[in-house]
Amino acid sequence: PPPAAAAAAGGEPAIWTIKKANGATITLFGSVHILPGGEKWRTEALTAAYKAADVVVFETNLEAMQDSDLQAYLVKNAMNPAGVTLSSLLSPEQKETVTKGAAVAGVSFSAMDGFRPWFAALQISVAYAVSQGFSPDQGVDKTIEGEAKGDGKALDYFEKAREQLDLFIELPEKQQIDFLVLGAQELIDKPDELKKLVDAWARGDVTAIDDLMNEGLEDSPEVAKKLLEDRNRRWVEKIETFYMKDKNSYLIVVGAGHLAGEKGVPAMLRDEGVEVTGP
Repeated sequence: PPPAAAAAAGGEPAIWTIKKANGATITLFGSVHILPGGEKWRTEALTAAYKAADVVVFETNLEAMQDSDLQAYLVKNAMNPAGVTLSSLLSPEQKETVTKGAAVAGVSFSAMDGFRPWFAALQISVAYAVSQGFSPDQGVDKTIEGEAKGDGKALDYFEKAREQLDLFIELPEKQQIDFLVLGAQELIDKPDELKKLVDAWARGDVTAIDDLMNEGLEDSPEVAKKLLEDRNRRWVEKIETFYMKDKNSYLIVVGAGHLAGEKGVPAMLRDEGVEVTGP
């Protein structure tokens, strides 16, 4: 198996729990959206939380991403307007960095020249992960969502599929370029960063996850705020306003980076006076 699979086998990813006044619980579990096959990430605590959950919550409805109207919206906003190319948006130095980063992922720059920077960034990231043996079909959230649907669990989502796309589509052009160039540079300098992230997640090392996430976005704080901090605050508000006040038990499965560090969901809840057990 790929190196990360061995590291994740038999792992112990972190988990957080809130006990509600009525005895119900809210459990938070960090997902890695794209994984190699063969890893064992189902801890006893996660299994118990899943069984107890009346509602399972995810970032967004993955099936909705396949809607034909949404796919048309994606295609429209993934491409540059007529007369604009990725080459024309980048400086020579930036183009060289992106070209080299794309090559590490097995993608040619010319194949992306019609893409807007945000979409090119995602293409490079996913292509590299796939080249290392990772697959979205093995992602934690996709796996649990499929099982929850099969078991008849109620589902809820923090964001609509289009809202999640708009997080990238609506980034100002400079921030899109920063996102692209930083990601490409990271692949050149630290091609094992994805493995390190999965290793940290598998062993429940929340500090390492936070360090790796911050390290990847430290040169673009505006992007980090929009993609992580601002979303976390919205999710915390929903947890406090709705999930804390009804009789249901919840299992919340979101990207592991959203749960780590001082700006992660557990820390924000604690800042609001909510008692959260876990790292």
